Amino acid sequence: MLFEWPTPDQMIYRVMRLRRLVALAIAIPVGVMLIGAALDPAFLSPDRATLGALAVAVLVVGHVMLFPNVATETLSLSLSVTLLVVAAPWIKTLAWMAPADNAHAAYAILVGLSVLGTGLFMAVAKTLLSAVVYAGPAIKLRVKAAMELPCSTTVAHRQFALQPSTRRGRILSGASDNDGLFDVAIVAPQVADPDQPDQPFVARLAAKVLHSDETSHQVMLVLADGRVAATSQTFTPTDAGCRVEMIEMPGDFTLGMHAMFWLTDQQADNMTECADTILSEPARANGLAHGVSLLSIAGAVLSPREPAIKRAK
Repeated sequence: MLFEWPTPDQMIYRVMRLRRLVALAIAIPVGVMLIGAALDPAFLSPDRATLGALAVAVLVVGHVMLFPNVATETLSLSLSVTLLVVAAPWIKTLAWMAPADNAHAAYAILVGLSVLGTGLFMAVAKTLLSAVVYAGPAIKLRVKAAMELPCSTTVAHRQFALQPSTRRGRILSGASDNDGLFDVAIVAPQVADPDQPDQPFVARLAAKVLHSDETSHQVMLVLADGRVAATSQTFTPTDAGCRVEMIEMPGDFTLGMHAMFWLTDQQADNMTECADTILSEPARANGLAHGVSLLSIAGAVLSPREPAIKRAK
């Protein structure tokens, strides 16, 4: 999926929804700066540490605004900036070890090399973080989210509840068989299909409605690898409309995936996608945003490729 510039509403939403990720990504380098300034002012003066902290905050917030679906890259950016902060005093020291006439040139070269090294470290850190997220056995932990909506429980139930022979945005379900099972296809626009890179990835699974009435809906999901997940939704009337609560028990989440799901507030993002459809609001959910990353753009700039149609010729 091609990069798309966010609207002001989307930028505000992304910072709000990814607030936990932003806080963690800022805390790591800022903590190093403040500790370094407190222990040794010669390492980093308090004034520079404050300016550095503000610069890091702007960098991280800007990253999540433009690239909302690459949480591991945001964290790797944070780690890379931390490494650069720690190495910065040594860069100047090494530069002044050169002859006086060449000191400024040496400093410029070292700064350029340090920026390049930071980018390489960021790429390696992202790969390692991604591996850690998916490593380990599946862990059964419930994921919860709730939302207040200015609509009736009937309208909310119609949009949120996964049922046979329906289409909800990017989710399409087929007819149920004699056992009550029905196929579900979910389009992930931020992920490319491995077999067709110019097409979005489509996740396929089977589902069965276990219970459904006006105030609740329970569904069993059978994943492609045979693992089972369950989702429960409740719809409670309120004075202003209704309250929708969703509880999910993923069948294939590792501890790292649970942590990333929490950092990105993914369950609430999924609910926002449905809520915006109900309220006829412009789409804000990160699940509908592009999956382009800063590193992918850097790779395209440094190693451009011909369009796929030309390569086919």
